[in-house]
Amino acid sequence: MPHSPVSEEKLVGFPARCLSLRQKLRVSKPELAHWLGVGRSYVTVLEKGRQAPSRPVFQLIEKLEAAANLKQLAMHMPQPDTTSSPPEMAGLPPAAIEALDRLVQPEPAPAPAPAVKPAEKPVIREKNTFALRVAALREKMGVTRPKLAQRLGVSRQYVTKIENGAHASLPVIKLIEKLEAEIQNESAAATAVATEHQPVSAASTPPQPAAAPAPAVAHTPAFSMPAAPAPVTPRIALLPVLTIPAARELASPAQAAFAAAEHFAFSVSDPDAFAMRLAGDAMLPQHHDGELAILYPNSLPHTGNRVVARLSDSLGGDVLFRVYSTADHGHSIVLSSLNPLYPPVTLSPEEIAWIYPVSSTVRQMMQ
Repeated sequence: MPHSPVSEEKLVGFPARCLSLRQKLRVSKPELAHWLGVGRSYVTVLEKGRQAPSRPVFQLIEKLEAAANLKQLAMHMPQPDTTSSPPEMAGLPPAAIEALDRLVQPEPAPAPAPAVKPAEKPVIREKNTFALRVAALREKMGVTRPKLAQRLGVSRQYVTKIENGAHASLPVIKLIEKLEAEIQNESAAATAVATEHQPVSAASTPPQPAAAPAPAVAHTPAFSMPAAPAPVTPRIALLPVLTIPAARELASPAQAAFAAAEHFAFSVSDPDAFAMRLAGDAMLPQHHDGELAILYPNSLPHTGNRVVARLSDSLGGDVLFRVYSTADHGHSIVLSSLNPLYPPVTLSPEEIAWIYPVSSTVRQMMQ
């Protein structure tokens, strides 16, 4: 005999009641469907209000609601121990009764939150020995970073980076070593003068020999870059003029006077300046064959300068007239041509025997 349908008045808000009951019991749709003796999809359509429940299902849900309400009430009111089940729980599946019993069990204590480790302080990179040497040298010289940068031919930011631990290029390392040697020599000379003028008495003990200064760490770059000299007033000098083949045999600026086939009078401020007669088309259209380049051996090249560089013997010892720049944070030297037919050449400092900036060029208009 079929069951009579549930009246519409009782079904008002039933989908929400069904969903609330399942959430209150903390069970899934398949579990509730198993208790009600229906399929999982049947519970889904009930909660969405797409179908009215049958009378047995409706009655069983009402019984579950009543039992759940009693269990929740027991959580707040002390109840005498009893082994008998309340009448509202009669006829419920055992699994449903176990779920209702869980309502009065104390909630498990939440797991303690993992201790938050204090934020680690950033690791501060220790300054290398060379950075400390540069800072000590600047203090001994009594100059600021811009002044030291001017002596080195670099920017103030470059000096700051070196003192903060950045790597320096080989020419700058060589300049720093020469400045350190100058400071040591000045200090030794001052000590010698003070000792010489010190009054000698019978009670005084003979001066002890000064301890030899600790040898600096040896650096042997492929080419030598001298320290920037003090500014010299320009003067007219008779410069030795070298050809490119003669420049290939040039080991130092001092040899230019002996290798010159001609001389040229010009106003210069570098005491070791010499001239070289250019050849080739690598710097066309701005520079031509026969043009004279005035080289300053005691100056540092900067990005954009015209330079003359002699390559190491391992690369054939060629002499190049190019535009100077650097790459790889100053660890590589790039020699570029003005003529697009010649690609840039990237070299390491070890592959260059010497490199001198060109202060000016002179073009001979008439033979």
